[in-house]
Amino acid sequence: MSTHRYHRRDLNADLLRVALGIAACVTPMFFIEAGATAAYILGVFAAFFGLFGLRTLMQMRTTVTLDESGITTKGWSRAHIPWNSLDTLKLSYFSTRRDREAGWMQLTLRSAEHRIAIHSTLEGFEDLCRLAFQAARKNDVELSDATARNFAVIGLGDVGLSTPTDATPAALSGWGNPADWRR
Repeated sequence: MSTHRYHRRDLNADLLRVALGIAACVTPMFFIEAGATAAYILGVFAAFFGLFGLRTLMQMRTTVTLDESGITTKGWSRAHIPWNSLDTLKLSYFSTRRDREAGWMQLTLRSAEHRIAIHSTLEGFEDLCRLAFQAARKNDVELSDATARNFAVIGLGDVGLSTPTDATPAALSGWGNPADWRR
């Protein structure tokens, strides 16, 4: 059994972004004479930063426990998915640049009762992906092409290439180094 949390460094950086974003949206309302339209637009952006802050606070309280029976998340809400009940598995990559060299991944697991989404900033994310991939194989869960490709990028499975030994999964996808996904 292992317990994992989101990296504090990443969460603190997100909270700093939230504070700066809200300050950038609210401060002009006090120093300039803004019309109703400008105040509305700035208020909407401040609300988006506030929602991002709530999501970050939820991640700060979240713990993910892995064991031979399944995955459990605890925080503001609790969910447990036994490995033998896993019926949907999705691994998504979100790029922050056009050349796809930077970004993050999200692993989504589903059973009949629960849905769990984990971001790649979780410590031990690769271990979680490995366990989920093995459970999906045992349960004959069909993976989408994008999910299969993303698992190949982190070294699990293959994407049906004729010469898989000639290139690394990261080189095949053009998505860069998996260690950079946390940034």
